[in-house]
Amino acid sequence: MMRVVSMVPSWTETLIECGVNVVGRTRYCIHPANKVASLPVVGGTKDVQWSKVAALAPDMVIFDKEENTLEMAQTCPSPYFATEVKSVHDMPQALELLSQQLGSDALLELSARYRAVLAEKKACAPAVLPLLPGDTASSASVLNDQRKWLYLIWRKPFMSVGRDTFIYSVFEHLGFADKVLTFDERYPALEEEWIREQNPVLLCSSEPYPFAGKLAQTSAELELDAVLIDGEPMCWYGVRSLRYLESM
Repeated sequence: MMRVVSMVPSWTETLIECGVNVVGRTRYCIHPANKVASLPVVGGTKDVQWSKVAALAPDMVIFDKEENTLEMAQTCPSPYFATEVKSVHDMPQALELLSQQLGSDALLELSARYRAVLAEKKACAPAVLPLLPGDTASSASVLNDQRKWLYLIWRKPFMSVGRDTFIYSVFEHLGFADKVLTFDERYPALEEEWIREQNPVLLCSSEPYPFAGKLAQTSAELELDAVLIDGEPMCWYGVRSLRYLESM
């Protein structure tokens, strides 16, 4: 069985779930927790120690063009394959290509499941959003009023997501394209005054910035209602986002 080092957290989880022999990972590859705990860490998504990779003797290293750097691919001493995932609509082909590279029928089955999910247009209610509980969170009922939503991935500076991102494509698939404030820039930094002027409901993501501990402070600073949303089903493409979309 091929020995694979995955430098992409979303792919690490998906490959393991599909029975691929993953022998190395990044420090951010945290799912599935019971299986990644024993896997050697060879770096992060933007840095790698090739000596550690070489010691694992991989047949293939898996990258993604957004998650990882071009330099990592250019200096990789092992055979590698790089995906390019910007949208849920990229997933069927990405899974097919991975299936071909790794000889995995299970990845091909996931591709078919993704195609089936994407074939059905959604018009969901806000209740489908993966909100997380929090004593300082606004009531979920605020999502039902006429205000737009602003999805935040970072604070100081406050950052959101543009149209050309996987996260926005999930909102779009669920039928929320007109509800979410979006941008031409992929991950824009926003001025606090501008945010207040828009008067949105804040959807504060659990990652990459851990908003759970700063939700009340963020809400107070911007003088806006804020809820906490689980970032993993919104941006972990592969099996995690698939299961979320299939649950609709």
